[in-house]
Amino acid sequence: MQNPYEGALIRLRAREEDDEPLLYAWFNDPEVTQYLTLRYPLSHAKERQFIERSADIGYSTATFAVVRKDTGELIGGVSLEQASPENRSAVLGITIGDKAHWDGGYGTDTMRTVSKFGFDMMNLHRIELDVYAENARAIRCYEKVGYQMEGRLRDAVFKFGKYQDILRMSVLEGELT
Repeated sequence: MQNPYEGALIRLRAREEDDEPLLYAWFNDPEVTQYLTLRYPLSHAKERQFIERSADIGYSTATFAVVRKDTGELIGGVSLEQASPENRSAVLGITIGDKAHWDGGYGTDTMRTVSKFGFDMMNLHRIELDVYAENARAIRCYEKVGYQMEGRLRDAVFKFGKYQDILRMSVLEGELT
C-alpha cells in the first residue's frame, strides 16, 4: 500500500508550532505572496493562530505542511478547503514558500500528492483552484498534473497598483497525470 502522504519528493504532515518562524518569514515576503491574496503584513500571533486552527485537520479543511521527503525540511504548505460532501468537491491552495525550492519539481509533486490524497482519501470528485493569470510557473505546474482551465475572472484582484485577472482551473477524479 502506498503512503497517501508521500510523493516522489515531498511528504505532507500536520503543521506544528515550530513551523511558525518560517511561515511568518514567507508570508511577509512580497516575492512569496506576489500571487497570493495576502496583502497586509502578518504578525507572529496571527501565524500562531493559523497553525492552531489548522491543527484540527478534517474533511472540511485538510491543511498540511509540505516537507522534503529526504530531509524533512519544511518548504511550504497546501490545503484542501471548503470541502462539500454533497458535491464531492474542494478548493486547493498551495504555497512553496522556500524560494530555494522553486522550479525544482516540488510544487508539481505537491500538487499531484495532495490531489491524489483528495481523491483517494477524501473521496472527492472535483478539486478546483484560482490562480493569477500572470503566474505562468504555477499554471504550467497545474496543467502538468492534469488541471484544466475553466474560466477567467477579469480584473478580479487589485494588487501592486494594478488589476489582475484570476483563472479558475480544476481537475476531476481520474484526470491526474
